[in-house]
Amino acid sequence: MNTTGRPAVGEAKPRRSALLIDEEARWIRHPRDLFSASITALAIGGVMLLAIYASSTTLAVTRDVRTATNEILETILFIPVNVLEGLISFFLPLTVIVDIAWHRRWRALITAAGATVSAVGIAFGLLWFFTKYFPLSPLTGQLSDSLTEQSYIWLLPYVAVISAILTVASSGKKTKTARWGWPLLSIVLVLSVLQGNQTLPGALITAFLGTTCGMLARYILGDLPNHAAGVDLVHLVRRAGIDAKLIVRIDELPEEATLQAWVASARTDLGHVDRYGVEQIRAILKQAGESAENAETGQTAHDDLPYTTTLPLPSPGLIRALDVDANEVRDTVLESYHPPIGEEAARNYVVIDADDVAYHASMLDADRQIVGLLATMWSRIVLTTTARHTEATIEAAKDRFALMELAAVSARLVPDRGLHVAATDNSAVILMRVCGGTALDRLDADGIPDSALDEVWDILRHAHQRGLSHGDVQAGVTALRDGHVELLHWENGSIAASEMERRIDMAQTMAMMAGMVGIDRAVASANRCLSADQVISLAPILQRAVIPAQTRAQFHDRKELESLRDRLTEQVPEVGTITPTQLYRFSPRTVVTVTIGLIAVYLLLGSVNFTDLRETLAQANPLWMLFAFGSALFTYLGAAMTLQAYTAEKLPLRESTIVQVAASVVTLVAPAGIGPAALNLRFLHKRRVPTPIALATVTLVQVAQFATTIIFLIVLSLATGEVGRLTLPSGSVLFGVVLAILVIGALMLITPLRQWVARKTRPTIDQVWPRLVWLTTHPSRILYGFAGSIVQTIAFVTCFGGCLASFGYPLPIVTLALTYLLSNSLGSIIPSPGGIGPVETALTGGLSVAGVPYSIAFSTAILYRLFTFWGRVPLGWLALRYLSKREII
Repeated sequence: MNTTGRPAVGEAKPRRSALLIDEEARWIRHPRDLFSASITALAIGGVMLLAIYASSTTLAVTRDVRTATNEILETILFIPVNVLEGLISFFLPLTVIVDIAWHRRWRALITAAGATVSAVGIAFGLLWFFTKYFPLSPLTGQLSDSLTEQSYIWLLPYVAVISAILTVASSGKKTKTARWGWPLLSIVLVLSVLQGNQTLPGALITAFLGTTCGMLARYILGDLPNHAAGVDLVHLVRRAGIDAKLIVRIDELPEEATLQAWVASARTDLGHVDRYGVEQIRAILKQAGESAENAETGQTAHDDLPYTTTLPLPSPGLIRALDVDANEVRDTVLESYHPPIGEEAARNYVVIDADDVAYHASMLDADRQIVGLLATMWSRIVLTTTARHTEATIEAAKDRFALMELAAVSARLVPDRGLHVAATDNSAVILMRVCGGTALDRLDADGIPDSALDEVWDILRHAHQRGLSHGDVQAGVTALRDGHVELLHWENGSIAASEMERRIDMAQTMAMMAGMVGIDRAVASANRCLSADQVISLAPILQRAVIPAQTRAQFHDRKELESLRDRLTEQVPEVGTITPTQLYRFSPRTVVTVTIGLIAVYLLLGSVNFTDLRETLAQANPLWMLFAFGSALFTYLGAAMTLQAYTAEKLPLRESTIVQVAASVVTLVAPAGIGPAALNLRFLHKRRVPTPIALATVTLVQVAQFATTIIFLIVLSLATGEVGRLTLPSGSVLFGVVLAILVIGALMLITPLRQWVARKTRPTIDQVWPRLVWLTTHPSRILYGFAGSIVQTIAFVTCFGGCLASFGYPLPIVTLALTYLLSNSLGSIIPSPGGIGPVETALTGGLSVAGVPYSIAFSTAILYRLFTFWGRVPLGWLALRYLSKREII
């Protein structure tokens, strides 16, 4: 006799009907369809590149294969291939469409129509585009030949049409026509290409195009969910060994989703049962004319379910429970059971069995697995380490989930909650008993005692000593029960975890506590439970890249995380400033840097006339060129001195100089003067200078350089007597200036407009004004900044004079300086990237006006731009990489 209360092996558990509270099945967009469309679109691009840049290779390979099979195809397969091609192009799409209509898949029929129209339109659109803009491209001819061959029936490219229809028909449960359609289409395409009816690139492009349009149509119009739901869900739970009488969805559902109540009949045995022998006996009895139901032993029965009075006898399928309020049932269940929910599961349910034991069911669905997989792949590409682990299949994800749960139970990190697992091709379920704990994200800060915070550290220390890591520490998976903490959902963890994975656990815990109870209590708990070296190790790893999304949402400002790092650093003052651990293989800053470099190389190669440059260098004196290049380097020092002078915060001269060097490469993609200003602004931001003050400082630097140029021009004009030749502007110009002043004054008389301008400008003025006042009270800073501007101007003039002297044609210093300042200022007015073009033209013209022969003037301008612009690109690139790696900008 069985006295354990559990069914013995071979003992049947009574079958029952279960009340199911779940969202009503609706059409959804599957991320895998969008991903598949992206892959096939990339395949189209790859085939096009091969057709354009490797056309000889593709044609040669096709020709060789065609030659090897020429006799067979021409003598044996000539007529069958044409017949088969005609049958496929006509009857296959017709058969698939009839099959879709027969099964009443009306939405799929509309989707197929949309995919077909888009595939045909894009195919002929591509042909028109290449014919109009690239008529001589090898791809144009190959695509035209393929579309002409494919369009001899219905005037439609049958390959694109059939690919689109088969792609749509393959969604959900594949029919026989969809399964056989792809092999038939592939055979016809191969034979058609080998016979020379169409080219290989053209055939592949149209096939991939139809697939892409089909995938996009499925994604845009939606498809039915492809996971266990309804009766299949009840059967899956029973297969896991749970005799469910109530199954309730507990996820936060979208606004458009509606909860419904059904009675689901359970027609499967409890647990994993070998059904092969039973099905064979039933088949034999059915052939003998006997009922398989009468041959079963035991009476089919069911118990009364909560919230219902009468239930129908178990029968296959779902019956809508109209007398049940689904939302009321869900609210009642959540009041009694609110298990912590992890991020790995696609759906979450509370399951109550016949003995009123509650279980938390985590569903893993194949149609949602691609989302986590892509996120993990991206993290592994971008980050040097990652805490999350998403498997490629639900089978692997299920095994990992169960393995980590059993490992945590073995290490006594979590209570034994009775693991139950079952799976089908499309879904897997993991069930564990609900222990009654409340997730920390459901509690306020006052409801979380300090002892609970300390207990989390104790659990992590014990886990790390056993070599386990959690990988996803957040408030949603941390439960408080009877004053004690339980850290659940270890499915994202690792066995034999690395030191970095363990440090990530600690950082996630620190961030979670700071977000839940505040920085003060979180740091105090860390000081009580962790050693000094562990506290030190937390600050560098506290970065958004490794913190779960739920925890990041609690930090409304990025500066809050920086404040937490600063507080941890203050705990050990002797450590000083801690550099964050390099977690990113590449960051947005790296992408911007590489992009700037590529654009700079492109512009450099496109703007330099290498013939003129080669002739110029061949004629110039090497010693004077070396002198000119060395003089140009002092411009970096002058710019750094000016920035340092007008910034109240302490700026190291070395770093400031390197920033000016890095601005050389940024100048290539920005108008003259804009690139250095933007990089200086970024540098001041990293030095924690407020944005308005940083803008004021950068503006002062630009104004100071402009004022220095004007002063130089005035002094030189006085020295050369040019000031006497200055004349007033024309009357029309003076009239325009006076009119503009009067209009602005009149607008300022309008009270609402004046108040609006005041509201917009007052905050900025209030922040900038103290910096201006500070500068006026520090005359030494003004003199130091003016000296920097003088050094920068003299360095440029000296470089310009050295370039001219290298061709054996010197000018008087006053004339040289006046020519350079006027020409360079005029050339910088036109906003071209780096002043490419206008600056060279202005310098050449200025030297010509000064009496220098045009050939020497042009060569001097080219050599000067080489030393002050083009030749600085490698130095700027290296400086930019140096500053990025050390987080200086």
